Amino acid sequence: MAIYWPDTTTLAPLVIIAHGFLRRRYNMYAWGQHLAKEGFVTVVPDLPSWSDHARNGHFLSDLRTYLCTDESLGQHIDPSRVGLMGFSAGGLATLLSAAGDPSPVIWIGLDPVDWQGIGAKAAPLVKCHAVVLTAEPSACNAHGNARDIIATLPRCEHFHIVGAVHVDAEWPTDWKAQVLCGRSTHEKRSEFHLRATAALYQAMAIPPADGNKESALE
Repeated sequence: MAIYWPDTTTLAPLVIIAHGFLRRRYNMYAWGQHLAKEGFVTVVPDLPSWSDHARNGHFLSDLRTYLCTDESLGQHIDPSRVGLMGFSAGGLATLLSAAGDPSPVIWIGLDPVDWQGIGAKAAPLVKCHAVVLTAEPSACNAHGNARDIIATLPRCEHFHIVGAVHVDAEWPTDWKAQVLCGRSTHEKRSEFHLRATAALYQAMAIPPADGNKESALE
C-alpha cells in the first residue's frame, strides 16, 4: 500500500484509488502523486484478488475504516470527506465498497468494467454522488458495459471521452497495455485527469491547490 501525503498541517480529505485487472498499485501511483499535490491524502493499495470483486470491495471498505480510525493516520485525515476512485475492475471494486455505505462522499469510476452484472445490481445502493468517465467501447472495457452501471446509479454524472482508449484512465499505463487496448495519448489522459480532479474538488468542497483546476497535470 502506498500513501501520498499533501503538504498541509490541517485535516485533509482522503481518496482511495483501486487499480485494474491484473495490475498493481504501481499502475496508479501517478494518480496518487497528483492528488496529493492537490491537497488529498491519497492511498493506492494492491487489491487482494484478481477476480473476486466482492472480496476486493470488502477489502477497500475495511481499509477505509482503518485509515479513518487509526490513531496515527487519523491525525491527518478528515473522515467526513472520503472518496473512492477505481480504474476498470478497480472501478467495480470501489463501487461495491461504496454500495450501501453512507460514509464516502463521492465514487469516481475511471472507465469501470462490470462483471456478470454485479455492479449494475449494486449501483442503486450507492448513496454518494457518482462520476463515471468512459472511453470508447472495446474488448478491454467489456465493450462499454459500464452503461448498465450508469443507468442504475441514483446520482450520477457521466462523461464520455470521445476517442479515448481504456488505458487513458490508468496513470501510468505501459506499452503492453497499449498493445492490447490501443495507444494512449496525452490529450485523452489529460481529460481524465482534469474531470476526475474537478469532481473531487467539488465533492470535498475545497478549492484547487493553486486556484487552478488544471494545476499539477502533466
